[in-house]
Amino acid sequence: MTSTRIIIKDDEQFAQLDAVREHHGVNWRGMLIKGAERLEDGGVLPTEEQACDDAEGD
Repeated sequence: MTSTRIIIKDDEQFAQLDAVREHHGVNWRGMLIKGAERLEDGGVLPTEEQACDDAEGD
C-alpha cells in the first residue's frame, strides 16, 4: 500500500478541510480522489497565490 503525507499549514485550514470532508461524507482519500476527478473534468481551482490573496482580503 502506498501512502501520501499532506502537511496542512495551520489549524484553521485543517478545520476548513475537515468540515468539507464531513459535510460530503467522505474520508480523506475520497476527498482527494473527488478533487482529482474535478480537475480532470476541467474544474478550475485557484492557484495557491490566488487562494492566499483571497484569504488576505477576508
